[in-house]
Amino acid sequence: MSTDLVNIAPSFYGITMIPKEHWKSYGHALLAIAGSDGDVSDPELEWLTIDLAEACGVDERIVADWEEFDFDGADLEEIFSEIDSNSVVSFNKLLIYDAIRMSYADDDYADEEREQVAEAADILKLGKDSVMAIESLVEMERAVQKLRVIVL
Repeated sequence: MSTDLVNIAPSFYGITMIPKEHWKSYGHALLAIAGSDGDVSDPELEWLTIDLAEACGVDERIVADWEEFDFDGADLEEIFSEIDSNSVVSFNKLLIYDAIRMSYADDDYADEEREQVAEAADILKLGKDSVMAIESLVEMERAVQKLRVIVL
């Protein structure tokens, strides 16, 4: 395994599997998807720039770049071309997983975000069955988190 990879943070599995030199573009892809409903909400941006960034030790310069990124009109194909997706097993699934989680951060996985996830999956050659499975996984994780709050 590459020494450029960091230890896996259990709550942020996706980005921790991506070599650090691709984190900026990975965040741009997440922003483009979450912003496809016309807005990257405060909870979505905080999920990326605070929750994920702090848990994974993302450099402040990358976080600042994410905060300034103009997601309107961002081209996913161009963003994906900046990332060597072949260097990471299951890159396509990891990105879709994080994109769905970020899109859900404001408790509204909007139709436009779902469509952008589907477009990203097509570009990444990820089948619809896999996208549905990942969406179900995220929904189950959210349900377990809500149950944990209720029970404990």
